[in-house]
Amino acid sequence: MRKSLVASVGTVSVMLLALTGVGCSTDVEGDATTSIESALSSAPADPVPCAAWADAVVANTGNVLVGASTLVDSYQSSLGAYGGTNVGSAAVVQAATTISNNGGVIHGTLRQHAPAGLAVVPVPAGAKNLPLGARTPGALSIGSAAQSITLAPGNYVAANVNVSAPGAINVSPAGQVRIWVTGSLNLGGNLNLRGIPKNLAFLVTSAGFVNVNSGGAFFGLVYAPTSALVVSGPVFGTVVGSSVTLNSGAAVHFDQSSVCVSNTAELDQSFITGNDLSDGLYGKPALMAQSYTAGISGTLQGVAIDVSAIDVTQIARIQIEALAGGIPSNVVLGSARAARGGDLSINTVIPLGGSIPQVAGQQYAILVDYPDAPPFVNGIENTASWNGSDGDLYPAGTMFTTFDGGTTWQSFASEGFDLHFRTFVIPN
Repeated sequence: MRKSLVASVGTVSVMLLALTGVGCSTDVEGDATTSIESALSSAPADPVPCAAWADAVVANTGNVLVGASTLVDSYQSSLGAYGGTNVGSAAVVQAATTISNNGGVIHGTLRQHAPAGLAVVPVPAGAKNLPLGARTPGALSIGSAAQSITLAPGNYVAANVNVSAPGAINVSPAGQVRIWVTGSLNLGGNLNLRGIPKNLAFLVTSAGFVNVNSGGAFFGLVYAPTSALVVSGPVFGTVVGSSVTLNSGAAVHFDQSSVCVSNTAELDQSFITGNDLSDGLYGKPALMAQSYTAGISGTLQGVAIDVSAIDVTQIARIQIEALAGGIPSNVVLGSARAARGGDLSINTVIPLGGSIPQVAGQQYAILVDYPDAPPFVNGIENTASWNGSDGDLYPAGTMFTTFDGGTTWQSFASEGFDLHFRTFVIPN
């Protein structure tokens, strides 16, 4: 037997309905020291450090200079092209020293005096030489449409790379292309145009100059932790340099869908036992939440939840908040959207954009809703259900609901309701 929660607004009451014949898979509780690698074992290995995908702009050892008329924001490539409703404020600009903003617009978080500690990634054995067919890594120069190249997924290496409009580097078929540059990198033209940013990365091993110029668009990552990096055109993804300058007119649109979860992350809190509760998930302004007590001080990298979808076209949103006065604080520490619609498995980790610090012993909440679903009204069918259990089987937290966007929250601690979740943390 399983309880289904159907909300009624006005008195903000909750009615319990007993349902039979509702199937739900059962999971075995994992060991608390389990690495997240097991949850992501099917993901291809990426030589780029996971932390390199976490922020929009990173000055590894120096400063960030933001020029006038620049823009830093976020989007999610899994939801389609940048623009319209697919524009967010999850960008993080991080500098080892200072961030100087001379008139740019940054939708996100500024993190100063925070060295990233990112190291050069050595060229792997077996990397293919560029230009293609060269016996040794050489100078790749692309300055016209006729000189444009298409690269299949794999590792490549060049001494220097220079691309200018209308030249292009294309990725086909879809997959991870990693290009090591041992000298200078000068990018323009169209690079992985309208592709998934995670699929193209330039890794600079030298302290040579690195430029991302105007005259095209770059969808990917520039990883140059020992190079001064200057951006003058649009980037959809992430830029990492020893220092970073965003010239007037530049833009960095951070891709939340390219965020990964580090294999060094550990399973912290986990509640996956019992299957006799189903909590309805809706569109705005209704949100459901599960609180938890952190057991590890560190950086929250991702979460997993157990959701059964009804409308498989809708994409879930996950937000993290600290608790204040025993309820969610309505101050979002980090957020992400699921990669697709449909069911969300407790064994599938959803990476969270940005760096979310958590402190052992403090309480946080995982909030879930469907912001693109029809707005919540009395009697509307739920978009999905978050599965869990009663009986207070996770005493370190509880389920919450709100039907007014967080103005008022209802706790279900006295009923002993909890929703299935897992959290993954990189320890300090």
